[in-house]
Amino acid sequence: MQKEHGNSVLAPDPPRIAFAHGLRGPAALSVLLSHYTQFFWDRRGTAADFLGLPNWTGPAPAVLELHRWLPEGFAGHFGVALFFLISGFVIPFSLLDRGRGAFALGRGLRILPTYAAGLSVTMLAVWACARHFGQPVPFGAAQWATQLLFVRDLLGLPSIDGIVWTLEVEVRFYLLCLLLAPALRAGRVAPLVTASLVMLGTIGAVASFPLPPAGLEALTELAISAQMITFMLVGTVFHAWHRGTEPRRVCLVAGAALLALFAAQWAIGGMAAALVPGLLSYAAALGLFAALFAGRHRIRRVPGPLDGLARISYPLYVVHGVAGFAVMRLLLEAGWGPGAAILAATALAFVAALILHLGVERPTQRAAHRLGR
Repeated sequence: MQKEHGNSVLAPDPPRIAFAHGLRGPAALSVLLSHYTQFFWDRRGTAADFLGLPNWTGPAPAVLELHRWLPEGFAGHFGVALFFLISGFVIPFSLLDRGRGAFALGRGLRILPTYAAGLSVTMLAVWACARHFGQPVPFGAAQWATQLLFVRDLLGLPSIDGIVWTLEVEVRFYLLCLLLAPALRAGRVAPLVTASLVMLGTIGAVASFPLPPAGLEALTELAISAQMITFMLVGTVFHAWHRGTEPRRVCLVAGAALLALFAAQWAIGGMAAALVPGLLSYAAALGLFAALFAGRHRIRRVPGPLDGLARISYPLYVVHGVAGFAVMRLLLEAGWGPGAAILAATALAFVAALILHLGVERPTQRAAHRLGR
């Protein structure tokens, strides 16, 4: 439960490990900048498909050139990698003082109500955009329902908001945590490597059977989830290191094994085309996380602005994507320049995130804490 602190609009959470909390804001901001300053302009066809509109053919912003100096898709990969490491590190703490049922309830209340509200904002923005251009809304009730159940990818349905795939991975990580609960409570790392090997072997075994196209597509999506969960387990190794439940040498060996498995899964999986830039981006995120982890005992607090950004990071993440594309497209058609459209969409995303944090995220977190007790 979040405690009240003076008259602050963003009341602080219970005591947390400051370095991990402080990374949430930069992770969300990195993904937002990737979508607004690169993806929307470099992948115009995909962005237009999300909105059900023709491609935008106007000029791109000058800031797009900054991305040319980095590996392809760096900002997006980097932000997602940080989120995965943070989850892998902090989620096992939730199992230390509660049973599996309370853990599942707490995680469900943590992500689902806020995500449902953010998805509603996205759908409203896309509806307004489609209505303005006289086009049909590019999604239906089935997509909406499967996104809220986090099984959309397994059914071969397109995404409404462009970010749900990471939450699908997150939910599957929670399921793995339920299975590994005794090992996570004990802070053991060998079961983490075993779990990754079992996931890889199971997917490989299933792939050896003849499957219909739909089955192959679902298997590919599960393989991507397994790949990303393997990377999240690197964060869980840091968790064991932090608690001192395993010697440092054992943690280093387990972390190296998981990273090798992660790289191998990327090389042979559905994201193989982005292998080099992807691994470079994830390595950069891991380097930053490891550097701050090394100084974690000296990082006592998160500066105010960074703390505020961290608190709205999840609602910002779930609300910014395609809703921002709709805002930018409407403003561009109204004659706004690319830079102004980006700034306006960013400002609206922050306002929406703050509203979701205060109106949905905080109350449901408090409810989860009360029910968990």
